[in-house]
Amino acid sequence: MTNVFQPDFRPSGARTAPPASTAPEASVTKADTQDYFTEVADDYRAWSPSYNMHFGFWRLGLNPLRREGMLVEMNRAVGRALRLDQPRPAHESTQRRCVVDLGCGAGATARTLVGDHPSLFAVTVTNVAVQNRIAVRLDAGAGVADRVAHIEADYTRTGLPTAQADGAWAVESACYASGTAKADFVREAARLLKPGARLAVIDGFLLREKPGRSAGWLHRLWADSWAVPTLAVRDDFVAALRDNGFEDIEVRSLRWRVAPSALHIPVLATRFALAELWKARGRLSPWRRKHIVASYCALVLGLFWRDFDYCMVTARRSD
Repeated sequence: MTNVFQPDFRPSGARTAPPASTAPEASVTKADTQDYFTEVADDYRAWSPSYNMHFGFWRLGLNPLRREGMLVEMNRAVGRALRLDQPRPAHESTQRRCVVDLGCGAGATARTLVGDHPSLFAVTVTNVAVQNRIAVRLDAGAGVADRVAHIEADYTRTGLPTAQADGAWAVESACYASGTAKADFVREAARLLKPGARLAVIDGFLLREKPGRSAGWLHRLWADSWAVPTLAVRDDFVAALRDNGFEDIEVRSLRWRVAPSALHIPVLATRFALAELWKARGRLSPWRRKHIVASYCALVLGLFWRDFDYCMVTARRSD
Protein backbone atom coordinates (compact mmCIF):
# COMPACT_ATOMS: atom_id res chain seq x y z
CA MET A 1 0.00 0.00 0.00
CA THR A 2 1.28 3.45 -0.82
CA ASN A 3 2.22 5.37 2.31
CA VAL A 4 0.41 8.71 2.27
CA PHE A 5 1.27 9.94 5.73
CA GLN A 6 3.86 12.36 6.99
CA PRO A 7 6.81 10.41 8.41
CA ASP A 8 6.04 11.38 12.00
CA PHE A 9 2.54 9.93 11.71
CA ARG A 10 3.69 6.39 11.06
CA PRO A 11 3.56 3.79 13.82
CA SER A 12 6.81 4.03 15.74
CA GLY A 13 9.25 1.24 14.96
CA ALA A 14 9.99 0.46 18.57
CA ARG A 15 6.30 0.12 19.47
CA THR A 16 7.09 0.68 23.11
CA ALA A 17 3.95 0.09 25.13
CA PRO A 18 3.04 1.60 28.46
CA PRO A 19 2.73 -0.77 31.40
CA ALA A 20 -0.35 -2.94 31.40
CA SER A 21 -3.28 -1.89 33.53
CA THR A 22 -3.25 -3.16 37.07
CA ALA A 23 -7.03 -3.31 37.19
CA PRO A 24 -8.54 -6.74 37.83
CA GLU A 25 -9.05 -8.69 34.63
CA ALA A 26 -12.63 -8.69 33.39
CA SER A 27 -14.48 -11.93 32.76
CA VAL A 28 -14.24 -11.06 29.06
CA THR A 29 -10.58 -10.70 28.03
CA LYS A 30 -8.92 -9.05 25.04
CA ALA A 31 -8.19 -12.53 23.73
CA ASP A 32 -11.92 -13.33 23.86
CA THR A 33 -12.65 -10.18 21.85
CA GLN A 34 -10.05 -11.09 19.22
CA ASP A 35 -11.41 -14.62 18.97
CA TYR A 36 -14.97 -13.36 18.64
CA PHE A 37 -14.27 -10.89 15.83
CA THR A 38 -12.01 -13.33 14.02
CA GLU A 39 -14.63 -16.07 14.09
CA VAL A 40 -17.64 -13.96 13.08
CA ALA A 41 -15.87 -11.66 10.59
CA ASP A 42 -17.78 -12.95 7.58
CA ASP A 43 -21.10 -12.91 9.44
CA TYR A 44 -21.11 -9.10 9.51
CA ARG A 45 -21.55 -9.08 5.73
CA ALA A 46 -25.18 -10.06 6.30
CA TRP A 47 -25.72 -6.76 8.14
CA SER A 48 -23.76 -4.63 5.69
CA PRO A 49 -22.00 -5.65 2.44
CA SER A 50 -19.65 -2.69 3.07
CA TYR A 51 -18.92 -3.90 6.61
CA ASN A 52 -20.53 -1.01 8.46
CA MET A 53 -20.38 -2.79 11.80
CA HIS A 54 -22.69 -0.45 13.70
CA PHE A 55 -26.25 0.88 13.83
CA GLY A 56 -27.52 3.37 11.28
CA PHE A 57 -28.40 7.06 11.65
CA TRP A 58 -31.85 7.92 10.33
CA ARG A 59 -32.74 11.44 9.22
CA LEU A 60 -35.55 12.94 7.19
CA GLY A 61 -35.13 11.94 3.57
CA LEU A 62 -33.63 8.52 4.24
CA ASN A 63 -35.72 5.42 3.62
CA PRO A 64 -35.92 3.54 6.96
CA LEU A 65 -36.29 0.29 5.04
CA ARG A 66 -32.88 0.73 3.38
CA ARG A 67 -30.37 -0.13 6.06
CA GLU A 68 -27.14 0.57 4.16
CA GLY A 69 -28.05 4.22 3.57
CA MET A 70 -28.59 4.74 7.30
CA LEU A 71 -25.32 2.97 8.13
CA VAL A 72 -23.37 5.26 5.80
CA GLU A 73 -25.17 8.26 7.28
CA MET A 74 -23.82 7.28 10.71
CA ASN A 75 -20.32 7.52 9.23
CA ARG A 76 -21.13 11.00 7.95
CA ALA A 77 -22.50 11.93 11.38
CA VAL A 78 -18.99 11.23 12.67
CA GLY A 79 -17.56 13.59 10.06
CA ARG A 80 -19.99 16.31 11.11
CA ALA A 81 -19.10 15.77 14.78
CA LEU A 82 -15.42 16.22 13.92
CA ARG A 83 -16.37 19.36 11.96
CA LEU A 84 -14.54 18.19 8.86
CA ASP A 85 -16.75 20.42 6.68
CA GLN A 86 -15.76 23.63 8.43
CA PRO A 87 -13.63 26.06 6.38
CA ARG A 88 -9.98 26.06 7.37
CA PRO A 89 -7.57 28.98 7.58
CA ALA A 90 -5.96 29.82 4.24
CA HIS A 91 -2.52 28.66 5.36
CA GLU A 92 -3.97 25.23 6.25
CA SER A 93 -6.32 24.78 3.28
CA THR A 94 -3.81 22.77 1.21
CA GLN A 95 -2.45 20.69 4.08
CA ARG A 96 -3.35 17.08 4.54
CA ARG A 97 -5.48 16.18 7.55
CA CYS A 98 -4.91 12.89 9.34
CA VAL A 99 -7.61 11.21 11.42
CA VAL A 100 -7.65 8.04 13.48
CA ASP A 101 -10.34 5.37 13.84
CA LEU A 102 -9.89 3.66 17.22
CA GLY A 103 -11.39 0.20 16.86
CA CYS A 104 -12.25 0.40 13.21
CA GLY A 105 -13.70 -3.00 12.40
CA ALA A 106 -13.14 -3.25 8.66
CA GLY A 107 -12.64 0.49 8.19
CA ALA A 108 -16.06 1.46 6.82
CA THR A 109 -16.23 4.85 8.55
CA ALA A 110 -12.77 5.78 7.32
CA ARG A 111 -13.69 4.79 3.75
CA THR A 112 -16.77 7.00 3.83
CA LEU A 113 -14.97 10.02 5.25
CA VAL A 114 -11.91 9.95 3.01
CA GLY A 115 -14.25 9.47 0.05
CA ASP A 116 -16.17 12.58 1.08
CA HIS A 117 -13.12 14.72 1.92
CA PRO A 118 -10.27 14.67 -0.64
CA SER A 119 -7.76 16.25 1.77
CA LEU A 120 -8.34 13.58 4.41
CA PHE A 121 -6.15 10.59 5.27
CA ALA A 122 -7.05 7.98 7.84
CA VAL A 123 -5.23 5.54 10.09
CA THR A 124 -7.40 2.74 11.44
CA VAL A 125 -6.53 0.64 14.47
CA THR A 126 -7.76 -2.85 15.25
CA ASN A 127 -6.16 -5.84 16.93
CA VAL A 128 -8.03 -8.30 14.66
CA ALA A 129 -5.91 -9.20 11.64
CA VAL A 130 -8.76 -10.53 9.51
CA GLN A 131 -10.57 -7.19 9.74
CA ASN A 132 -7.57 -5.42 8.22
CA ARG A 133 -7.46 -7.92 5.36
CA ILE A 134 -11.13 -7.27 4.62
CA ALA A 135 -10.55 -3.51 4.88
CA VAL A 136 -7.68 -3.51 2.38
CA ARG A 137 -9.84 -5.32 -0.17
CA LEU A 138 -12.77 -2.93 0.31
CA ASP A 139 -10.47 0.12 0.18
CA ALA A 140 -9.26 -0.95 -3.25
CA GLY A 141 -12.82 -1.38 -4.48
CA ALA A 142 -13.75 2.08 -3.18
CA GLY A 143 -10.70 3.70 -4.79
CA VAL A 144 -9.28 5.01 -1.49
CA ALA A 145 -6.45 2.55 -0.83
CA ASP A 146 -3.83 5.30 -1.13
CA ARG A 147 -5.45 7.37 1.61
CA VAL A 148 -6.12 4.80 4.32
CA ALA A 149 -3.59 2.85 6.37
CA HIS A 150 -4.61 -0.01 8.65
CA ILE A 151 -2.47 -0.97 11.62
CA GLU A 152 -2.86 -3.99 13.88
CA ALA A 153 -2.56 -2.77 17.46
CA ASP A 154 -4.33 -2.34 20.77
CA TYR A 155 -6.17 0.97 20.51
CA THR A 156 -5.28 1.83 24.11
CA ARG A 157 -1.55 1.79 23.18
CA THR A 158 -1.35 2.27 19.44
CA GLY A 159 2.34 3.17 19.04
CA LEU A 160 1.32 6.19 16.95
CA PRO A 161 3.09 9.47 17.75
CA THR A 162 1.72 12.06 20.12
CA ALA A 163 -0.42 15.05 19.10
CA GLN A 164 -0.47 14.37 15.36
CA ALA A 165 -4.14 13.52 14.70
CA ASP A 166 -6.61 16.13 13.44
CA GLY A 167 -9.54 14.08 14.73
CA ALA A 168 -10.39 10.66 16.14
CA TRP A 169 -13.49 8.54 16.60
CA ALA A 170 -14.75 5.25 17.95
CA VAL A 171 -18.04 3.86 16.65
CA GLU A 172 -19.30 1.05 18.86
CA SER A 173 -15.73 0.17 19.81
CA ALA A 174 -14.92 2.17 22.97
CA CYS A 175 -17.04 -0.35 24.88
CA TYR A 176 -14.30 -2.95 24.33
CA ALA A 177 -11.90 -1.04 26.59
CA SER A 178 -11.81 -1.99 30.25
CA GLY A 179 -13.74 -0.41 33.09
CA THR A 180 -16.85 1.72 33.23
CA ALA A 181 -14.89 4.93 32.47
CA LYS A 182 -12.87 3.44 29.57
CA ALA A 183 -9.97 5.49 30.96
CA ASP A 184 -7.26 3.68 28.96
CA PHE A 185 -9.09 4.41 25.73
CA VAL A 186 -9.67 8.06 26.65
CA ARG A 187 -6.04 8.54 27.69
CA GLU A 188 -4.74 7.24 24.37
CA ALA A 189 -7.20 9.35 22.37
CA ALA A 190 -6.06 12.43 24.28
CA ARG A 191 -2.43 11.59 23.57
CA LEU A 192 -2.97 11.17 19.84
CA LEU A 193 -5.00 14.34 19.19
CA LYS A 194 -3.55 17.73 18.37
CA PRO A 195 -4.59 20.55 20.71
CA GLY A 196 -8.02 21.72 19.59
CA ALA A 197 -8.78 18.51 17.66
CA ARG A 198 -12.02 16.66 18.32
CA LEU A 199 -13.03 13.19 19.45
CA ALA A 200 -16.38 11.54 18.61
CA VAL A 201 -17.56 8.39 20.39
CA ILE A 202 -20.78 6.64 19.40
CA ASP A 203 -21.80 3.74 21.59
CA GLY A 204 -24.23 2.31 24.07
CA PHE A 205 -23.91 3.64 27.62
CA LEU A 206 -25.20 2.56 31.00
CA LEU A 207 -26.95 5.42 32.77
CA ARG A 208 -26.12 4.12 36.23
CA GLU A 209 -23.43 1.87 37.59
CA LYS A 210 -25.88 -0.69 38.95
CA PRO A 211 -28.77 -1.20 36.52
CA GLY A 212 -32.02 -2.76 37.58
CA ARG A 213 -32.08 -6.52 37.96
CA SER A 214 -33.54 -7.32 34.52
CA ALA A 215 -31.48 -4.69 32.71
CA GLY A 216 -28.33 -5.82 34.52
CA TRP A 217 -28.89 -9.44 33.57
CA LEU A 218 -29.60 -8.52 29.96
CA HIS A 219 -26.56 -6.26 29.78
CA ARG A 220 -24.33 -9.06 31.05
CA LEU A 221 -25.80 -11.56 28.56
CA TRP A 222 -25.34 -9.09 25.71
CA ALA A 223 -21.82 -8.17 26.78
CA ASP A 224 -20.66 -11.76 27.18
CA SER A 225 -22.18 -12.69 23.83
CA TRP A 226 -20.41 -9.86 21.95
CA ALA A 227 -17.19 -10.21 24.01
CA VAL A 228 -17.58 -6.78 25.64
CA PRO A 229 -16.12 -6.36 29.17
CA THR A 230 -18.85 -3.84 30.06
CA LEU A 231 -20.53 -0.81 28.60
CA ALA A 232 -19.24 2.52 29.84
CA VAL A 233 -21.24 4.30 32.51
CA ARG A 234 -22.05 7.64 30.88
CA ASP A 235 -21.05 9.85 33.81
CA ASP A 236 -17.83 7.90 34.41
CA PHE A 237 -16.88 8.27 30.76
CA VAL A 238 -17.52 12.02 30.78
CA ALA A 239 -15.42 12.35 33.95
CA ALA A 240 -12.57 10.46 32.26
CA LEU A 241 -12.71 12.88 29.33
CA ARG A 242 -12.41 15.85 31.70
CA ASP A 243 -9.59 14.20 33.63
CA ASN A 244 -7.62 13.72 30.40
CA GLY A 245 -7.81 17.28 29.16
CA PHE A 246 -10.97 17.32 27.03
CA GLU A 247 -13.26 20.33 26.91
CA ASP A 248 -16.59 21.27 25.28
CA ILE A 249 -17.95 17.82 26.11
CA GLU A 250 -21.41 17.14 24.70
CA VAL A 251 -23.58 14.05 25.14
CA ARG A 252 -26.37 13.58 22.63
CA SER A 253 -28.85 10.72 22.73
CA LEU A 254 -29.26 8.96 19.38
CA ARG A 255 -31.91 6.57 20.65
CA TRP A 256 -34.51 7.60 18.07
CA ARG A 257 -31.96 8.05 15.29
CA VAL A 258 -30.83 4.42 15.50
CA ALA A 259 -34.25 2.90 16.16
CA PRO A 260 -35.16 2.40 12.45
CA SER A 261 -32.00 0.40 11.78
CA ALA A 262 -32.35 -1.53 15.06
CA LEU A 263 -35.81 -2.64 13.95
CA HIS A 264 -34.14 -4.53 11.10
CA ILE A 265 -32.63 -6.94 13.63
CA PRO A 266 -35.49 -9.40 14.26
CA VAL A 267 -36.10 -10.32 10.61
CA LEU A 268 -32.43 -10.22 9.62
CA ALA A 269 -31.15 -12.15 12.65
CA THR A 270 -33.83 -14.82 12.35
CA ARG A 271 -33.28 -15.27 8.62
CA PHE A 272 -29.50 -15.36 9.12
CA ALA A 273 -29.71 -17.86 12.00
CA LEU A 274 -31.95 -20.24 10.07
CA ALA A 275 -29.80 -20.05 6.93
CA GLU A 276 -26.54 -20.61 8.80
CA LEU A 277 -27.96 -23.44 10.89
CA TRP A 278 -29.16 -25.10 7.71
CA LYS A 279 -25.76 -24.75 6.03
CA ALA A 280 -23.95 -25.98 9.14
CA ARG A 281 -26.43 -28.81 9.73
CA GLY A 282 -27.41 -27.36 13.07
CA ARG A 283 -23.86 -26.91 14.35
CA LEU A 284 -22.62 -23.36 14.83
CA SER A 285 -19.51 -22.54 16.83
CA PRO A 286 -20.06 -20.99 20.27
CA TRP A 287 -19.06 -17.46 19.18
CA ARG A 288 -21.33 -17.57 16.14
CA ARG A 289 -24.25 -18.66 18.31
CA LYS A 290 -23.47 -15.88 20.80
CA HIS A 291 -23.31 -13.36 17.96
CA ILE A 292 -26.92 -14.16 17.06
CA VAL A 293 -28.04 -14.02 20.71
CA ALA A 294 -26.39 -10.62 21.18
CA SER A 295 -28.18 -9.23 18.14
CA TYR A 296 -31.56 -9.86 19.77
CA CYS A 297 -30.30 -8.63 23.16
CA ALA A 298 -29.18 -5.32 21.66
CA LEU A 299 -32.73 -4.56 20.52
CA VAL A 300 -34.30 -5.48 23.86
CA LEU A 301 -31.67 -3.62 25.90
CA GLY A 302 -32.69 -0.41 24.17
CA LEU A 303 -36.12 -0.68 25.83
CA PHE A 304 -34.64 -0.11 29.31
CA TRP A 305 -34.62 3.69 29.16
CA ARG A 306 -33.73 4.22 32.82
CA ASP A 307 -30.62 2.09 32.51
CA PHE A 308 -29.33 2.41 28.96
CA ASP A 309 -28.95 4.91 26.14
CA TYR A 310 -27.22 5.01 22.78
CA CYS A 311 -25.27 8.24 22.55
CA MET A 312 -22.83 10.35 20.62
CA VAL A 313 -20.23 11.92 22.90
CA THR A 314 -18.06 14.65 21.42
CA ALA A 315 -15.20 16.55 23.01
CA ARG A 316 -12.35 18.86 22.07
CA ARG A 317 -8.74 18.33 23.14
CA SER A 318 -7.73 21.32 25.20
CA ASP A 319 -5.32 23.80 23.59
